[in-house]
Amino acid sequence: MEIVNASKHQWNDIKDIYMEAFPKQERKPFFTVRHCVKTGKAKLLAAVEDGALLGFIMIIPYGGTVMVDYLAVSNKIRSRGTGSRLLQEVCKRFSRKTIVLLIEKPDASAENNAQRISRRRFYLKNGFTSSNIFITGHSGNMEILNYGRMVSVPEYMDLQRYALGNIMFRLSKIKLAV
Repeated sequence: MEIVNASKHQWNDIKDIYMEAFPKQERKPFFTVRHCVKTGKAKLLAAVEDGALLGFIMIIPYGGTVMVDYLAVSNKIRSRGTGSRLLQEVCKRFSRKTIVLLIEKPDASAENNAQRISRRRFYLKNGFTSSNIFITGHSGNMEILNYGRMVSVPEYMDLQRYALGNIMFRLSKIKLAV
């Protein structure tokens, strides 16, 4: 397996994995994902083996931080280390920056609580720690994890505002969970 910059011919496969991996409330319209990559706001790395796309990671660098916006692996090959390899590559390439990501907060009443716990365990196993910052918004109740130093609330909100743009940031209704 190799980790490479995603290429134009992979967009259909990227979209397929994106649609299968994320619930609707966590997905941006796919054309905005493509637009962010085309304009250089986001970078998209692909895990490829024998010409087949195994998964991808979309990151948004901003100042001293890098946000992992999406990490997805094809459901055909999950639990084989692809997600960990993608994360390790980002941590290596941006070793001097704080890397942050959002995960659904575990909730015993949630239908997918086991999946939420499993995801959190995956990120902790890969060196991420809780920032002890929780937000709520259009995507639900989320926890911010970081790799490297701890991100502050103002830093994180600035990063989200940059990543989404002012209008989408307001529409997302992101705020600190109390």
